[in-house]
Amino acid sequence: MKCRYCGQEMQDADSACPFCGTPAGASSPVERRGEETGGNEPGEEAKTSEGERDAAGKEEAAISGAEEGWQSGVSVTSEASGESLGGKAGAPEAETSDSQSAAQPQAPKKKSGGKLAAIAVAAAAVVGIGIFGATKLMEKDPKEVVITAFENIYTEDQVKPMEELFGLSQFQEYSSGGSQQVEMELVLDDCSEEEAKKLSGGGIRTEFKCDWEKAVGSFNMGILFNNMDLVNLDFYYGDETLMAAIPELSSRVFTLDLSEGLAERLNNSELLGPTLQYSDVDIEEVEDFCREYADWIKGKMADGTASDPYGIKDAWNRYKEGSQAQENFKAALTVEKAGKGTFQMDGKEVSCKGYEVYVSKDSMIEFLRTSSDFFLQDEELKENFLENLRMSLRMVELTGGADAMTAFGSMSPEELVESNYEDLKESVDKAIDQLDKALSDVNMLVHVDKKGRLASVEGTTVITNEAGEAQDIAFDLKLQGGSYLTQNALASIDVTKDGKTAAIEMTKQGTYDGTKLTGDLAFDIHADGEMDGHVIMGGTYNNDGGDFTLQFEMGDDGGKMVGLSTTGVISELEKGTTIHMDFDEIRFEMPGTSLLADDNEEFFITLGGQYDIRPLAGEVTEPEGEKLDVLAATEADWQKVMMEAYMGAMDIASQVGSVME
Repeated sequence: MKCRYCGQEMQDADSACPFCGTPAGASSPVERRGEETGGNEPGEEAKTSEGERDAAGKEEAAISGAEEGWQSGVSVTSEASGESLGGKAGAPEAETSDSQSAAQPQAPKKKSGGKLAAIAVAAAAVVGIGIFGATKLMEKDPKEVVITAFENIYTEDQVKPMEELFGLSQFQEYSSGGSQQVEMELVLDDCSEEEAKKLSGGGIRTEFKCDWEKAVGSFNMGILFNNMDLVNLDFYYGDETLMAAIPELSSRVFTLDLSEGLAERLNNSELLGPTLQYSDVDIEEVEDFCREYADWIKGKMADGTASDPYGIKDAWNRYKEGSQAQENFKAALTVEKAGKGTFQMDGKEVSCKGYEVYVSKDSMIEFLRTSSDFFLQDEELKENFLENLRMSLRMVELTGGADAMTAFGSMSPEELVESNYEDLKESVDKAIDQLDKALSDVNMLVHVDKKGRLASVEGTTVITNEAGEAQDIAFDLKLQGGSYLTQNALASIDVTKDGKTAAIEMTKQGTYDGTKLTGDLAFDIHADGEMDGHVIMGGTYNNDGGDFTLQFEMGDDGGKMVGLSTTGVISELEKGTTIHMDFDEIRFEMPGTSLLADDNEEFFITLGGQYDIRPLAGEVTEPEGEKLDVLAATEADWQKVMMEAYMGAMDIASQVGSVME
């Protein structure tokens, strides 16, 4: 049967509707309304207004809809009242008796509240499951996370303190194409050896100037004594002419015309001509080669390959783009999730996700073979090697004659390249075969922080030497970040054999706040007490005042063996173009060692000086003095030069002797 209140199906045994709680047999709203109007008989139905009948029908439909709305968790609005039945859970607003109004609406309220709570819990569960599922779908593959972390140890957009403070890359670019002048000076201040102290104030000074646009340059090297110039050596090149002078020894400026016709001038030289006639050197071929070589160098400088004549950088780029070695190696990795860990990153403790990584020996060997094959088969790299070899062989042939070429078996450059490549491939294959026998699988535990950065790598493997003896290898790397990921780091490698362990530990520490930069790098070596040693490098720089320090030390468990330290100030700095450094002290020391005296327990030497690099100021000038063409000079001219040089040398010796006495 159906409930006469809500219309839902009921069992015969039900004493009340399980859906709305109305007692079995209770009147429907329409029937109750009829009872209130006097119990009209069916024939008297016309006495009830049509509007009342419509209102009653709508009320019943609204009540039924509200019940369904409660079950589905959706609020239903009564057309009769304009209120949300699902939200208020009340009875219809039709006029009823007081007893009916008090009794019948109460049961639906209690039942509806319970159903709403259950529906809310179910809805929350559905939403939670959806969020969990979406999170799982968006979660990166563990292998991808680990590979990305390793690839992004160094990134293009990371903070680069040396670049920000000094503009090192700009200096490099400027030096290859801009006109510059570079000066350096080092002067002895003090020394532990008494005899060497007498040379205090002595040293060396160099100055180099270059104007690339005019193709001229000069170089000066001065020997200092008692803080004064003792001897100067000047070189100049311009207009295809090389000049040299030593003013303290001669007033002449020696010139060599390198323009076309050099071979003829050499053969006609009164001093060099007779000597060249009896030599195996073909001067005309040498001249042609020198011009060809100069043009070749100019071309390399013009296209920016002078600093990389073999094209190693381009070959590396081709390898990254065209070789499958790296992709195959990545695909062979096995990565699974592991437990979380806490590590020091950027000065605070952070929680990092863990991953177990397995690297098979076969994948490593395949990577090495594929990579070596790529470079050995790279035609551009081979052609660059061949081009440089041609130049070298021509130089040997022209200056050393046929006898020098016998060392190469009289092979052509092409044959030599092929032979060298075959020998190189054979050597590489043997080396990889040895590694195949020595290496084994590598197991690693990798941790990555929430930013996807590599935080820690711990690994183990076994290496077998040629004698078949196994050595256990354990390595550990922790990147602790800072202004960039590797600014602070800890690393160690332990090698254990027959119960004895040798270890190398590295500690890297640094800070950078945009103005002040510090950095220290230390290596410690331990071998079960048999050997202990350390190497320390470090430095500081403050951009506000320009003060800097540099340090290097090498020692053992007994202390320092060799030390080198520098203090100074950068008094002028324009990023990428100008820098002037004053060295207050450069100290080299060897505690417990004496170079000149047996009773001295320590050797040290201190220097002062400066370094300056900046854009060229002014013109590059020729050395001053009377020019003497070294090829046109007669024997009498050279005799005058030798006599003048002898007198100058005697004068220099007297200056030194007076101070040393």
